Amino acid sequence: MKWTGSLDMKYLKSLENKMLTKWILIIGGIVAFSLLGGCGKTFYAQNETPLDKNWGRSFEEAKYNQILNPDAQKNTSPVVGLDGEAARRNLKKYKTSFEKEAPEPTYNINFGSMGGI
Repeated sequence: MKWTGSLDMKYLKSLENKMLTKWILIIGGIVAFSLLGGCGKTFYAQNETPLDKNWGRSFEEAKYNQILNPDAQKNTSPVVGLDGEAARRNLKKYKTSFEKEAPEPTYNINFGSMGGI
């Protein structure tokens, strides 16, 4: 091939096609790697994390701390310290606490009508 000072158009087209093919392969490889990488197991999925080791401990600790006497179910003796009259009043207050109070009355004042509304 003799140098004429300008490049042959076929050569330029083949260079463009090669470069375009190269970039398509690179971008396609990155996309494929990204999509398939999300499906694989990671380090944290294979090994137990500190969160996994302590999962549910906070709930169990809070539940345990709210129990005053864990062996209360074994005590079958009657409760002392609350006489019958006080217990009756407390039970009555408890039962009436679920009743709804009557709503306050609503007063509407009209100053005429507004064009048929």
